Amino acid sequence: MPPAEPVAPPPPPPPPEDHFGLALYYQRVGDFDNAVAHYRALLEQNDLSAEVHNNLGLLYEDHGQRDDAIKQFQRAIAIDPKYVKAHNNLGVSMMRANQQTTAASEFRVALAADPRNVESLVNLALIQKAAGRTADARDLLRRALSIDPRNAGSHYNLAVVADEGGDAATAIEHYRAFLKFGTVTNADLVGRVRARLNTLGG
Repeated sequence: MPPAEPVAPPPPPPPPEDHFGLALYYQRVGDFDNAVAHYRALLEQNDLSAEVHNNLGLLYEDHGQRDDAIKQFQRAIAIDPKYVKAHNNLGVSMMRANQQTTAASEFRVALAADPRNVESLVNLALIQKAAGRTADARDLLRRALSIDPRNAGSHYNLAVVADEGGDAATAIEHYRAFLKFGTVTNADLVGRVRARLNTLGG
């Protein structure tokens, strides 16, 4: 009897596709459809990933699909109630949707979980400023700067609060700090800030 033919081992399975890495890549380069497809593939594998729901929410928000964004942030929070980023992002969506009270409560939840969250401090300050609570806004922005002295958004908003309140010296100080730290990340504001500094004599 002839010897049995050796059976070749089965080929190894293809490596799993890195949906998360690809989703982030497509999100970064602005390819909405491919990013959504990869996030959806991830959620089919595991619908309980708060991070994926949060990222998908950001994608929808950037694409102007606010209702879908809000649903994704809420889903992320339902999965992980202490997920600070999702609370902050939901707050931003609500703020843009003119639901200031709901937005403020989301920022407060984020800050209860992480009192040093600079984004939530600045966002809450913007809501306080819009509501005419200038002193509260100023206190929140100073707190943000005590945590991150190089935060351009905090400097800019503190400068605006001071400027609108007639405190030119403080406005100049923080507009200058904004130009020092924020010219790359906030290029759209640079011209306006330089013009305002010239007007203020700074």
